[in-house]
Amino acid sequence: MSENATISNAARMMSEAGSTAAPAVRASADADLAGPTPCGDWDLRTLVRHFVGTSGAFVRAGQVKALDPDDPWGSNAVLDESDWADQLADQVAAAGEAWSRPEAWTGSVEGAQMPAAAVGELGLIELMLHGWDVARAGGQSLEVSDELGAEVLRCLEPTLQQGRQFEVYGPPVIVPPDASAFARALGLSGRDPEWRP
Repeated sequence: MSENATISNAARMMSEAGSTAAPAVRASADADLAGPTPCGDWDLRTLVRHFVGTSGAFVRAGQVKALDPDDPWGSNAVLDESDWADQLADQVAAAGEAWSRPEAWTGSVEGAQMPAAAVGELGLIELMLHGWDVARAGGQSLEVSDELGAEVLRCLEPTLQQGRQFEVYGPPVIVPPDASAFARALGLSGRDPEWRP
């Protein structure tokens, strides 16, 4: 696959990620923010606050090719608890849209210390894994196409060693041999695809 075709495919997959995850997040509006999530000891409030910040960082990175120098990954993001699902869903959709442009994937992202394509791949992982986390915590399902699931798995695998070293991912969860690519990605990231609140 040529570089242009690879970039075009990555942009298409990120667009699909946003349009897949955002509705499931929005449909989780009635979930209890104090309730459990698939993310270890994080309750839904902690997960959503984190995800609002990181998705906002990916929006900025995709739109202007730079992270906020004062808050690169959105750790100071403010969560509107009265409207959290719409706030987060809008951010997720905007991240997908920002990275749906092939030009977002070229060059570098200021403040990220990695190529733009690597930032975009991390964004895809973030949208899909945490999109699934929020959906499941809210009693929703996340319907992921085979192609998108395979792309998440492809992007995830090179990050596993470092991700586990820094406890970004939990210990792997064994999934059936015939599991979908997305279920395998969930398992490799330390999530049980059968998790329910």
